[in-house]
Amino acid sequence: MAQQHQSSGAVLDRRTLANDHRRLAGLLRPGLSVLDIGCGTGGITRGIAEAVQPGGAVLGLDRDAGHIARASARFAGQAGLSFACGDVLTLDAEARFDVVTAARTLQWVPRLDEALARMARAAKPGGTIVVLDYSHERLRWQPEPPASMTRFYAAFLAWRAGLGMENSLADTLAERFAAHGLADVRVTNQDEAARRGDPGFEAALEIWLHVIDACGPAMIAAGALSELERDEARRDYPGWCRASAEEQRMVLRAVEGTRPRRASA
Repeated sequence: MAQQHQSSGAVLDRRTLANDHRRLAGLLRPGLSVLDIGCGTGGITRGIAEAVQPGGAVLGLDRDAGHIARASARFAGQAGLSFACGDVLTLDAEARFDVVTAARTLQWVPRLDEALARMARAAKPGGTIVVLDYSHERLRWQPEPPASMTRFYAAFLAWRAGLGMENSLADTLAERFAAHGLADVRVTNQDEAARRGDPGFEAALEIWLHVIDACGPAMIAAGALSELERDEARRDYPGWCRASAEEQRMVLRAVEGTRPRRASA
């Protein structure tokens, strides 16, 4: 499937391993080899490279050539860090990495089971697969946003479902991991809660303006949304954020599992 949106480089640039993939940060140690799928502009990937030194290496993979070019330029020369353009659905690696991870990436991927199978194959026996992602169906704002934004969000979920994307991904990942034969499956709550007065409150709410801008054209082309509905949401939501919004909670889970070691002869 052709890429349906382009993630905001400004949003991706702000992400770090310590803040935005905390469970993975706790699993890393020097010498590990890591594959970071959907690396974007490389902020988290850079942190991975630092955490696995000395002796480790990370490959950042993203299907957006522009993001890969930006990541390569931002972090040129950093030890143990490389980037390549590629898609998880065409990933062809066998038992190559100690850790295979994808953060906020599989939410945009149809054919999830194929993606997870390829990720599992890329891990070495005994290696770890770590996926961090949302359950969009459980997003909550307090108080309710304007009706125009509510309509946009309902259309967003329906459009995604029509393309085969999983809106309750955070809630189904553990079961999917087990179905793929991964062992020692563990789920860690990583919810993103932003409350008025907290640092980063405005930026957290602003993510949906990027979604309107990035996904709106594809939603309109697919008949999921009219231009008027998109424009009304784009007009009404910022004012609500400034004057009325008190809290936003995005359900986010880190799910990890181990590729079983080969049975002894």
